[in-house]
Amino acid sequence: MSAVALALMGVYLLVTLGIGVYGYRRTGGSPQEYFLAGGSLGRVVFPLTMFATLMSAFVFLGSAGFGYRHGLGWLALLGVEALAVVPLAVVGLRAFRLSRREGYITPTEMLGDLLDSDAVKLLVVGVQFAWAVPYVAIQAMGGGLIFRTISGGTVSFTAGAAIVTVVTAVYLGMGGLRSVAWSDVLQGVTVVVLLVAAFVFVVPAVEPLALTRRIATETDRLTQAGQVGFFTPRVWLSFLLMNTMAVVAYPQLFQRFFAATDERSFRALLAWWPVMVLIAAVVPVLLGVWGGTVLPDLGTPDQVVPAILQAYAPPIVVGVVMGGALAAMMSTADSLVLTLSSLVTRDVYHDHLAGPDADERRELWVSRGTAAVLLAGGFVLAHAATGRLPGIAAVGTIVDLSVYFIQGNALLLPVFVAALYWRQATATGAIAAVIVGQGYFLGATFAGLPTFRFLPFVPALVVTVLALGVGSLATDRTRTPHSEPEA
Repeated sequence: MSAVALALMGVYLLVTLGIGVYGYRRTGGSPQEYFLAGGSLGRVVFPLTMFATLMSAFVFLGSAGFGYRHGLGWLALLGVEALAVVPLAVVGLRAFRLSRREGYITPTEMLGDLLDSDAVKLLVVGVQFAWAVPYVAIQAMGGGLIFRTISGGTVSFTAGAAIVTVVTAVYLGMGGLRSVAWSDVLQGVTVVVLLVAAFVFVVPAVEPLALTRRIATETDRLTQAGQVGFFTPRVWLSFLLMNTMAVVAYPQLFQRFFAATDERSFRALLAWWPVMVLIAAVVPVLLGVWGGTVLPDLGTPDQVVPAILQAYAPPIVVGVVMGGALAAMMSTADSLVLTLSSLVTRDVYHDHLAGPDADERRELWVSRGTAAVLLAGGFVLAHAATGRLPGIAAVGTIVDLSVYFIQGNALLLPVFVAALYWRQATATGAIAAVIVGQGYFLGATFAGLPTFRFLPFVPALVVTVLALGVGSLATDRTRTPHSEPEA
């Protein structure tokens, strides 16, 4: 057990809570303030909060675990997210301009207005909420694995997951997006700096050139197909499409578009995004690939980063870097939970339950209650997914679980793009696309519908686009004049 490492991780969590308190004191009582920080995210905060929101347990622990199991091929499939700078510019800027003109707070509010349909809005809210719980769960899983590994089992998985969940709930509930964004500045810088620091300490210890030659001769981790032959050309294409599209489709990232101060914030994001993403992709995957040889007997691949750091770095580095890992998890969990709670609060409670005279402070309490339900659901699912609940088998690694969230949300992107850019898109086409696409994805994942050796996402994407096109062309447009996208 490393008391020094645990103490440093505790200090980091206390600093995060302090940011939450400060954000609480600076946050007004309106939904626009709570959910979008008053549209005040500038050229420093906006890129860092977007990056930190992406850097989840999926990247920090799950990608290392995938490198441990499969090999270096995962590096290219994760690093392709740097190319998401293109859809970030194309979709993000249009969404930002519309939100400023129409006062949108949630992505689904924008979607429903553009297509003049509450049914579309509520359907997408339901889909995004359903896929959110597994992704919240992997953040709790990551916290449990880190604390259990660093403490040598003294801190249990349950206690570690509870610490991450409770700290996230407290500072999120206090300050909304302002607390989240300010903590993301700390977390975004921390993640990049500490990944580089971890690399610097581990590289001399493992002698990478000799180790790479050993990996090449003794394993298949440096081949295109990977150690277990998983990365076929069709699987490569599946991940390339999925990872690039999903970055823009994640509800927590899409809502951030509405919080930027101005278009200069977007230019800063587009400049820094590829650099930050490549750093965050390279280091965990390489540590995982090396760990597959120097630590071959890990029972849980997702714990390879804390395990290899404990083996080759001093306790103070382990504690600080694992603080960065906790930062990555909490920055994703808080952002996703805040966005989903805003969807329930604005698009369900405000529009359909509370009426036009809804009290804004009551809306914020509805949001906090929704966030608590989501975090609690993620905590329970983290235990179910890892086989810690009686009668429920483990579902696999962090990547295995998060891929459901990634694919499910990426399938919604054609609907958002059509609403923003295709003037012939209709509510009927959008509803058909969501139902048919999500239905095929579920059927291919759990009921044996054909995938044609792709991941289920690819055939589901094809039927999504077909349903959107056919459904829209077969029905009349119902858009109101004020809802037309800008040219």
